[in-house]
Amino acid sequence: MPRVFLTCGDATLFETLRKLFLAEGQFEICVEQRNGIEAILEAIDLYPDLIILGMDAPPIDDFEIAEALKLILPDVQVFLATELRGMEVEKEALSRGIDAVFERDDDLKSLAMNARDVCGLGDSQLGLN
Repeated sequence: MPRVFLTCGDATLFETLRKLFLAEGQFEICVEQRNGIEAILEAIDLYPDLIILGMDAPPIDDFEIAEALKLILPDVQVFLATELRGMEVEKEALSRGIDAVFERDDDLKSLAMNARDVCGLGDSQLGLN
């Protein structure tokens, strides 16, 4: 079962993401972390299959977290769920090591679909042949 690591400074988004992955039934949430520095240390210890960042997990921001994680865990996919919109945000995110950006109000179903794909849970494993 793929392990998902959630880190988010926003309690509402954090809970939404947690419920989304629990409802999927095909993921294990290996840790729920709300502090950026602690998130980096926990991710190193746990080596999850997927890391979901939710814009700003103080005291450092998600771009800094992503850069650190990609240096240490280069094979782990990192997604960003953000309320910020626009190509500039996405361009910055991708340049800093984030693999995919999702708008938190509109794109969370897409985030879940992409999570299934990067974790090897294709349609056949979902019974959607």
